[in-house]
Amino acid sequence: MKRLAGVKAVFILGVLAGIVVGSAGPGWGAEGGTRPLSMGGAFVALADDVHSVTWNPAGMAWQEDSEVTFSAVLNNRDQYISGDFISDDYIAAVVPLKAGWRDNFHSWGAAGVYFHNSGMDTGSSQLNVYQPGVSYGCKFPGSETMAWGASLSYYMMDGEIPGASETEDALSVNLGYLWYVWPQMSVGFLWENVNEPSYTLFGNSARLVRVLRPGVAYYFDEETVVTLDMYDATGNTRGRGADFSQDLRMGFEHYWTDWLATRLGLHNFFSAVETSTYVSFGIGLERSDYMGMTPIHYYLDYSVMYWPDAVSGMQNVTHQVGVTFRF
Repeated sequence: MKRLAGVKAVFILGVLAGIVVGSAGPGWGAEGGTRPLSMGGAFVALADDVHSVTWNPAGMAWQEDSEVTFSAVLNNRDQYISGDFISDDYIAAVVPLKAGWRDNFHSWGAAGVYFHNSGMDTGSSQLNVYQPGVSYGCKFPGSETMAWGASLSYYMMDGEIPGASETEDALSVNLGYLWYVWPQMSVGFLWENVNEPSYTLFGNSARLVRVLRPGVAYYFDEETVVTLDMYDATGNTRGRGADFSQDLRMGFEHYWTDWLATRLGLHNFFSAVETSTYVSFGIGLERSDYMGMTPIHYYLDYSVMYWPDAVSGMQNVTHQVGVTFRF
């Protein structure tokens, strides 16, 4: 009986490891941050703040100020929530690279770092994924409307089953592109896992599948934007675990005042993996100073995600909060 339980635990962790960072998962930690998740994960062509460090590093090319953000899931922590792996904790920071004068940031771009951890606990087995990384984004020479970006993401996987534990790692290369076609519209893409690194956990071998994620953002005005992303446009996940090919994500954000925003999102609607679908709603609050220390800005974000077909035994609602400082 103990042997059978151990075999079952190995199988569960192997499958989940494949879903988290292999053929069926979100790839490289782009699924973190309260603001992007409240917009249904449709953020590739928006990428206009510190979250661009992971969602599309090309967006960092327009970063004028330093920013740091932290987000955390309030419930379902350390549990496998759905066909996607929602982060427990997400930390990112971006710094524009300037050469002695403020207006030169566009020539040098910006650099960023991030850390993203996820986990699940079945009771008899556990899997934790720790993911630090670095990013860089810069405008193309002579262009004010197009930029490129790249990131390195290092996966550290730690699995435990009755009587055994094992660790594994993988290094992923990711590329991004962003183009402001005109002031009202931007297009971009995120090319995850360009090198398709392999890993083995408890005898189960898998690869981080190469995934292309195009997106478009349309700005009705300075206060309102609608975004649309496609996950795995080339269909590489088809036949390699769960099929996330051509899954669509849609987001909406509107600033009612200069300090209050609301957001809506649809994540992987019409997906073949029903447990990856969620509907989201978010609120953002902005202040122009922190404890009277102008010009530090801070942003408080809240998101609630409803999963119509959550995995059996898991809650249908996930709450997340985030705070961002800009200085």
